Amino acid sequence: MKKPGLVATLCLLVITAGVIACGGSKVDLPALATAAADATPSAALEITAKGTKFDKDTLVASAKQEIVLRFNNQDASVQHNVSVYTQKDAKQILFRGDLFEGKQTREYRFRSPEAGVYYFRCDVHPAMDGVFIAK
Repeated sequence: MKKPGLVATLCLLVITAGVIACGGSKVDLPALATAAADATPSAALEITAKGTKFDKDTLVASAKQEIVLRFNNQDASVQHNVSVYTQKDAKQILFRGDLFEGKQTREYRFRSPEAGVYYFRCDVHPAMDGVFIAK
């Protein structure tokens, strides 16, 4: 009997281990990837910044699809954005959202990467970060 859920979870863990090896995030990316293994992907995502923190540390998107990421910056007079990278070292960018000051909301539109586990952060405040999963 095939167990696609188990295979997908193991793949996420292996990929996430590579992401973690690149830095000292305060976010436990392997645990987040494992917890999100059964999450339903979406082409419409939302995230909020408040108190220089994101309200989510995991975003699960449909792979290789046009994504709309609604970003609500609730930090008045503070610049934030959301960018997605292949790994925590932030050397290879997949998407970079424009910086803007709060209190405002923007919709970012981009094509999600192929299925896998990636890294997202605010480029001004790199400790605001999490795991971006495309499946």
